[in-house]
Amino acid sequence: MIPMKQTPLSQLATVSAGQAAPKDDEFSDHGIPFVRAGSLDGLLSGKSESELELVRDETAKLRKLKTYPKGTILFAKSGMSATKDRIYVLQNPAYVVSHLATLIPNGNAHADYLRLALKRFPPSVLIKDPAYPAISLGDIQSYEIPMPEQRDDQIRIAHLLGKVEGLIAQRKQHLQQLDELLKSVFLEMFGDPVRNEKEWTLIPLSKLLLGIESGNSPVCEARKASVDEWGVLKLGAVTKCYFQEIENKVLPAGIEPQIRHEVKEGDLLFGRKNTYELVGACAYVFRTRQKLLMPDLIFRFVFRDDAEINPIFIWKLLTAESQRKKIQLLAAGAAGSMPNISKTNLKQAVLPIPPIALQNKFTTIVEKVESLKSRYQQSITDLEALYGALSQQAFKGELNLSRIPLNSKLENHETDKKHKNQMNIFA
Repeated sequence: MIPMKQTPLSQLATVSAGQAAPKDDEFSDHGIPFVRAGSLDGLLSGKSESELELVRDETAKLRKLKTYPKGTILFAKSGMSATKDRIYVLQNPAYVVSHLATLIPNGNAHADYLRLALKRFPPSVLIKDPAYPAISLGDIQSYEIPMPEQRDDQIRIAHLLGKVEGLIAQRKQHLQQLDELLKSVFLEMFGDPVRNEKEWTLIPLSKLLLGIESGNSPVCEARKASVDEWGVLKLGAVTKCYFQEIENKVLPAGIEPQIRHEVKEGDLLFGRKNTYELVGACAYVFRTRQKLLMPDLIFRFVFRDDAEINPIFIWKLLTAESQRKKIQLLAAGAAGSMPNISKTNLKQAVLPIPPIALQNKFTTIVEKVESLKSRYQQSITDLEALYGALSQQAFKGELNLSRIPLNSKLENHETDKKHKNQMNIFA
């Protein structure tokens, strides 16, 4: 057991906030980065601080901007961003917007331990009115987190949890690389579908389909359906252009499920209504649990038996960037309403259709890549569960960290097997 003490942030860091942003025309192509609340999502996804807006010294002096040092911890303290619990550590000196809280760790706190503690105990719990999210600097200063009595234990905890974080990030990067690989293979085999430089036969979607089906959207309970309950898909099931069965709501008691609307493996689903950025999302169902129903906002394509098409190819065709943008132009809607693509408009879409043999060859590649992605995704799920368990134990002081050497470094080539073996010392 590690002795832990609840400690206010004011004893661990200098707590303050950034300053007002310069005007748009005061930013430059050189200088020090300026971090906004909206910057955190990109930065946490791997975006470089050097890609942010830059401020020259003269502008910084005019606007009385303070330079925050490398290692400063940032999170949003006002606006909807305050509810997102994005905790970021500056990798270089930067200016910071007033909507962000800044924590400069003192000698009592290890910066990465502090970041991980705030990730475990998110500051959004300090928001008093969810309708107007805001966190006062006074509440941040008095906010208490568990701290080991020995600073070396902070370092060990940060090292351990950082190791698992690194493996999760690595797996997510692999998933992204596989997605990019499929995009490259598609363009190599078929070219850009809108330019159609390979001169494939252009066929209206209506000629490929027996019909377009959709379900119903009753008023559902907010919770997700259990495996024994009937559920209705939410738009989020297709929004990312990959089928996500967890995006569903339980069908209310008393409403009889329409079996003909049940989602099946091999279905190609299409989101007909959403924001301009998200409308027209398309997802192929490789696998699904039973008892999931389509809503009225999601279409299912039913292809003709004599149409020489492969649904997986059509999925990748409709999600290709240029083709999707063209499909999105079919959306209509009154001012103030979400864009909607009607069945009539969608059937008018004209698609470049290569020979079925080439479609099938591409589909074989897709299926192999998707199988590999599925394994990576399961690895991420397992690692996230491991991270959650270790994090809970670590901040309760329940881990024996004595065998973690200080100043040890992560090896980028470390295998899962080595990782799992090392985890055994905490059993």
